[in-house]
Amino acid sequence: MATANPLQVSSTSSSKAHLKQHPDKLELRIFASSVDIYSGRPATIDSDALATLAMTRHPPPHSISDFIRLLGGPLNDFLLYCGQERSKWLIDIAHDICDPVAQRGLLRYWDGHEWTSVTHTDSLIASVYLYTVPEGVIVALSKISARDGKSRTTATGNAGKMAKLVKQRDGRCWVTGLNRPLVNSHLCPKRMGDHLARFVFDTFVPTPSLATLSISRSIYDEVYGISLMPTLDALFDKYELGLRFVSTVRNSSFLIFYNWLLIS
Repeated sequence: MATANPLQVSSTSSSKAHLKQHPDKLELRIFASSVDIYSGRPATIDSDALATLAMTRHPPPHSISDFIRLLGGPLNDFLLYCGQERSKWLIDIAHDICDPVAQRGLLRYWDGHEWTSVTHTDSLIASVYLYTVPEGVIVALSKISARDGKSRTTATGNAGKMAKLVKQRDGRCWVTGLNRPLVNSHLCPKRMGDHLARFVFDTFVPTPSLATLSISRSIYDEVYGISLMPTLDALFDKYELGLRFVSTVRNSSFLIFYNWLLIS
């Protein structure tokens, strides 16, 4: 049986109404048929087997032309965050949400008649953007872990020791460069526990070194921590501030992450 091309399906007259966009808005989407869904999370996660069960994926039960809205908002907000990176910024963000390791997807935008490919140097415009993966590739969207409340997970290690090692390693805030006051901000909420943290590590670190492999076993390892100012740490905890690697500061082993993503 022939497989329908979702780009062709979405361009029919019956579906074009879903592509009409406010003249000042930008929206990022993906076809629902390209996204697996996660199974229900076990009440307790205290083993690798249960963590694997929590991250098990199932085929999407959607129509081939259905969309999932990933990001959306006023165009001026996106222009503020992308800076001189232009469309490359949105391409990278789409990879982070949909396929952070393999980065197999392409970004297109709706020009009013058809889907047009986006290049890194294109300026962002008020339109519907679509992240498409190759035929037969199914991805799972990056998950956000709520930081409120408690969960029954297993964590080994020492939080105080982790904070000390992170501050010694960094010496200053990753965003501002100031050396005080500093907070050890957790990339993964402590409530996730060791077993789920390993899935996060494997999702975003495609080729870990031997050193990082040896320290990725506990959520209290310093690989899961960054130094931030207290005010930025508060925003980071609420997912109102995100960090993305851009470049290494010259003549320093310290890594600056200076692009902010507002999660709406």
